[in-house]
Amino acid sequence: MPTFGLILSVDNARGTTPDERIGLVLLERTLLDPPRAAATARWCARVRQRFPAAELVPYTWHLVSHAREDGLRERSTRRPAGDEHAFGGLQTTPEVQRAWDVTRLAAQGCAATRIALRTPPSITPGGLGRKRLRDFVAARTAEGLRTIWEPEGLWERADTLAFAAELGVDPLVPAFEGGRPRWTEEGGSLLVGRTAMLRVDGTGPRARIDARQVDALADHVAEHPDVVLVFAGPRALANLTELERELGDD
Repeated sequence: MPTFGLILSVDNARGTTPDERIGLVLLERTLLDPPRAAATARWCARVRQRFPAAELVPYTWHLVSHAREDGLRERSTRRPAGDEHAFGGLQTTPEVQRAWDVTRLAAQGCAATRIALRTPPSITPGGLGRKRLRDFVAARTAEGLRTIWEPEGLWERADTLAFAAELGVDPLVPAFEGGRPRWTEEGGSLLVGRTAMLRVDGTGPRARIDARQVDALADHVAEHPDVVLVFAGPRALANLTELERELGDD
């Protein structure tokens, strides 16, 4: 069976019944407004009660990774003092360092050994974007933290996988593009095999995965049983259950 993961957001955080199926939880709350250290520890303890078998991985605060034009700042309320333009973009500034310190404390509060980095479209595959990513990963490695990298924007599949391998990070990439499976050039299994985690988002007004997507994921699992499937969105757990049912019928 694959490892099932969850991007835990305000849309899918409801429920109190322990769920042993989940092996990885990415904490999207810390991307937007990370709680302060003591509150983070209490919150992570509650998340562990809900998902007792899961590794908890906080997202890096968007003030480290996202520039103002990337559109997350209006969704958050907390910001350290400093020049607004000096935050984000993985810049080497005192402001970004202060924002990283908040994420580092969140990681400590969760007893995390990995952090997730979602890079926005403003961090491109060009020379500057690659240098900033290298510097970020090197600094985290020096602090004893491994990185899960979730790129958005212009990063093509081949570039993502090659650069992730160079950096020694775990890439998280979409399983579907426009709602359709992202096939290999040979027309075979989904995307990438065991070299990446696959993010599974539902589509349509109900955010469900459809029958074709379920079949594609089941075929991929059959070929790569050790794949990590990270479900996202308001129906993440329901979509996971639908795939689990299909795998159980095989």
